[in-house]
Amino acid sequence: MTQNIASGLPDISGTTANDMQGKPMLPYLRAMILAVAIMSVPGMAAKAEQLLSQEEIESQIIGQRFQGKKGILSVRVHYGRDGSVTLRSPIGTGAGRWTLADNRLCVNLSSGPRKTNECLSFIPQPDGSYRASNGLRLTRMK
Repeated sequence: MTQNIASGLPDISGTTANDMQGKPMLPYLRAMILAVAIMSVPGMAAKAEQLLSQEEIESQIIGQRFQGKKGILSVRVHYGRDGSVTLRSPIGTGAGRWTLADNRLCVNLSSGPRKTNECLSFIPQPDGSYRASNGLRLTRMK
């Protein structure tokens, strides 16, 4: 049995069960527990990164007013229950319509400084805000 320099654990490749008798199993047990813990983290991260469903967008985004930030850009946005969307920013205001499709909020801004037609998905954040797929971070206004 040789020492594995990278992990600090003994190299047991080619070792049989009889060779291991009388050897302490603690290093192997620690390594196994660590490996299981590391492999379970991506599953938890995936759950934390769950996209809002269409029903969740309707209940958590639609009808709400948000302060949006993306880099130095700051905008106030309202997705009205009537299908309207309005934006206010230091460079002007914009308006348009929204629809829901495939768990995404599709926004068509027909007026304002930045006309756009894009579909957004949303990921809820631990602080109660939402990260939109275009990079905008939305915080509900009170």
